[in-house]
Amino acid sequence: MSATRTCPACGYSGTYASDALADVHHARHSCAKHRQATERARRRAQRAQGRVQRDCNHPRARHIHGTRVAYVKDRCRCIDCTAANTATGRAVHRAQNFGRWQPFVDAAPVREHIRALRAAGIGVEQIALLAGVSTSHVRELADPRRDGNPGIRRVRPETAHRVLRIRIDQANRAPHSHVASTGTRRRLQALIAIGWPHDELAARLGRSSTALQRSMLSDAVTAQTAQDVSALYEQLWNLRPPQSTDDQRAAADAARAFAAERGWLPPLAWDDVDTDPDPRHHAGRVEEDDLDEIAIERALAGDGVHLEHLTPAEQDEVVRRLTERGKSIRDIAQQLATTKRTISRRRASIKAA
Repeated sequence: MSATRTCPACGYSGTYASDALADVHHARHSCAKHRQATERARRRAQRAQGRVQRDCNHPRARHIHGTRVAYVKDRCRCIDCTAANTATGRAVHRAQNFGRWQPFVDAAPVREHIRALRAAGIGVEQIALLAGVSTSHVRELADPRRDGNPGIRRVRPETAHRVLRIRIDQANRAPHSHVASTGTRRRLQALIAIGWPHDELAARLGRSSTALQRSMLSDAVTAQTAQDVSALYEQLWNLRPPQSTDDQRAAADAARAFAAERGWLPPLAWDDVDTDPDPRHHAGRVEEDDLDEIAIERALAGDGVHLEHLTPAEQDEVVRRLTERGKSIRDIAQQLATTKRTISRRRASIKAA
């Protein structure tokens, strides 16, 4: 049966296992110590009530309470943030006493790695996003001052680790950054060479045929397009296109014939589709200015071939022939799904030639 005793002088209360123990031990308490403990508790409660709690308002980072960064960056003085700051200070003091404190490391390796990343097309903002640090800090590390000052010479070990772990590869590029289209173009041409129709590839990539053709003709594509085409290439390079119906077989045959006329190589012809040099001679290869009479006849007949589907030489030839047949600028623009201004420019260039 437990027993509780309360001191009438200071208010100290204690619970004991029995009345006998209560009579013995309660008399030994110190009223002065109890009053001091009570006063300390009252002061802590007052300080806690007066502490200013600030939430994180950083535009990118989301600092949480109970960490030193919230204490320093957000100037939050809540109990949890203050305790975290105190614990960090004690850890630093202990590391200093044991000679293990290393708050900074040389920034030169970090700066060189940032330069290599930028040379590979990974910009400052993307580096900051991947490393989880501020863009301004990465920019200061990357670009020393113009007055000859080397700028930041030391960085935190965790910052150096975050930056140095970023690898130089296409996956780390920003989705809308531009890369050379050589690998993308070769992969698409190789798939068409083994019978995959252009429209089928565009559908699998979630793009229109016109957008995919533009990617094949341009000198650069976005990193996202390059990644999507590379992933599709890995899925299809060793698979035959569907040929269960007559339309599918006709489309596959037309794709192979189209690629053969232009000398496009199949996947097995490349050792490294991204870096292999272009073949100097290849059977069936045609010049860029050669005309595709089938495409021209389809455009003249209004068989769904638009102006953007043709090469510049083929576009001039179609506009010239339609003009000779008495077609107006409006009729030609409507038939080729383009603007009257474009047709007018084509006509002017033909006359100038």
